[in-house]
Formats: sequence, C-alpha cells, structure tokens
Amino acid sequence: MATVTEKTGKIGRRGSPRRRISFVRRIGRLMRLRLVIPMVRSRQPPENTARAVAVGLFWALTPTFGIQMALSAVHWYVARTFFKRDFSVVVAMAWTWVTNLFTLPIAYYIFFLTGQILLGRWDDLSGYESFQKFWVTAMGETGGDPTSIAAWETYFAVIVEGWGLAMLVGSLPLAFIGYFVAYYWTLRIVRRWRVIRQEKRTAKLAERQAAGEITSNRGP
Repeated sequence: MATVTEKTGKIGRRGSPRRRISFVRRIGRLMRLRLVIPMVRSRQPPENTARAVAVGLFWALTPTFGIQMALSAVHWYVARTFFKRDFSVVVAMAWTWVTNLFTLPIAYYIFFLTGQILLGRWDDLSGYESFQKFWVTAMGETGGDPTSIAAWETYFAVIVEGWGLAMLVGSLPLAFIGYFVAYYWTLRIVRRWRVIRQEKRTAKLAERQAAGEITSNRGP
C-alpha cells in the first residue's frame, strides 16, 4: 500500500526504508547551492564573475582561516578603487569557504608539506621532529604546565618559525595557481551557461510564436 512520507511528500511502499542522502551528496548539493549557482547567476560581466571566484579561491588557499572573507573584502576595495577592477565581493566571499572545518586540516597539511619541500627541509618532511620539539619543550621547560605563559610563548615560536613559515611558503604557489585556474575555468563556464540560456530562451520564443501566442512585430 502506498504511503506519503512527511518530509519528502513522495509516495512509496509502506515498510520500505526511507531514502537517505549520503554525506558526500549533501556536501555536493551544498557546494552547488552556495558556490556554483551564485557564480552562474551573477548579473555582472563574465570577467568580473571569474575574477570574484579567483579572488575567493586565492584567499581560501592561504593559511588565513577566519579572516579570509575580510581579506576578500579588502581585496575588492583595493582592486575597485585603485585598479578599476570590479568583481562581486559576495561571490568572492562565498568561494573562500572552499576551506572549511572539514577541508581545513587537509589543506593546511598540504601547505605544510609543500613548504617543507620548497624550503629544502627533506630531513623533517612530515614535521614530526618539529612536533616532538614543540611537545617536549612545552612540557619540559615550562614545569609540565602546557597552559602557562612560557608554554604559549613556546607554542608561538615553534608554530611561526616552523609550521607557520612552511605553510605560508607552501600556500603561495598553490594560491596563485588556484587563482589563474579558477579565473579561466569560471570564465568558460559562465560564458557557456549564458549561451545555453540564451539559446533556450530563443527556442522557447520561437515555439510560442509558432503557436500563435506571440505575434511578430515585423512590418509588411
């Protein structure tokens, strides 16, 4: 016997398990709603939209989580005021969320490994020795209290001099590559989407004219 589920409103057989949307599918749908749709529906010129996505992805690929949206806004102001390069700051801010609570650990570790390679730190590529130094120093020289001021000074020194420098150096080439790839990819997608949309509108208008719903404005 057919029943209607409360949430979906779809008819299904009684006793059948409800269809569950996987986590990956939910993430994909969220990215489509928050990133792709605002990108293709932007009313600005394709070049401006492509620039917005590129700027957002550039800051997303830097170890600045927490202030990436603010940096995008500053980037927009400087580009628009001094270089006459406008873009949608809303789209740029949206694309900074490529790095989020789920992707942040992976992204930062990739930054770190890339930085270790560029800095020539082949003897401590994984960063294990840096972490060991961080832990031993913090727990040994600070009286075993990891919350003391001395411990926090050690944390800051090790992270900035070791991990922070490597992440910063490693993120820069990825950020610039991401900028150019995002720009040309977005430019191609937006232009193609607008051509397809215009073709659909033209075809629909022709169908309505053929059906007599719309009269042609052409003279005799």
